[in-house]
Amino acid sequence: MITAIKKHKKQIILFFIAGFISAIIEISLMKILSLPQMLPSIFTFENKAHAYPLSNIISTAGGIMSNYFFSIRYVFERGKHSKRKEFALFLLLSIITMLMSWGVFAFFHSFIHEPINIFHIIKVGDIVVCKAAAILLVSVINYIAKKKIVFSN
Repeated sequence: MITAIKKHKKQIILFFIAGFISAIIEISLMKILSLPQMLPSIFTFENKAHAYPLSNIISTAGGIMSNYFFSIRYVFERGKHSKRKEFALFLLLSIITMLMSWGVFAFFHSFIHEPINIFHIIKVGDIVVCKAAAILLVSVINYIAKKKIVFSN
């Protein structure tokens, strides 16, 4: 029983490390793609008023793919499903949580329009704050769903 608890604890820690690295990838992509000279210069609807839909989708897709790689490599053991079905389930759950993440991002972004000073030391952009908040809220659902559905034995 103690071994199982240690294994579960280790899995949760690895999940959050993998998630943190994937979040850095996702937030970096979001920040780069939403720069005025990037996607907003090509698509008129890609702006702050519309919560940067393409930047959000593309960056989330980058986060999903990196998270899948980290999940199968470091976090979870292969489950009862074939690799193909496992990837399909992972992708389906990720799309569902991506939509949730986009909704949460849009919700926070409707209130947060300016960069935020953290302890009057560092200024964090509104996009980064909203994206990070969305990732944090959705990550709990992600862990439970992936453990119980995708990588279950």
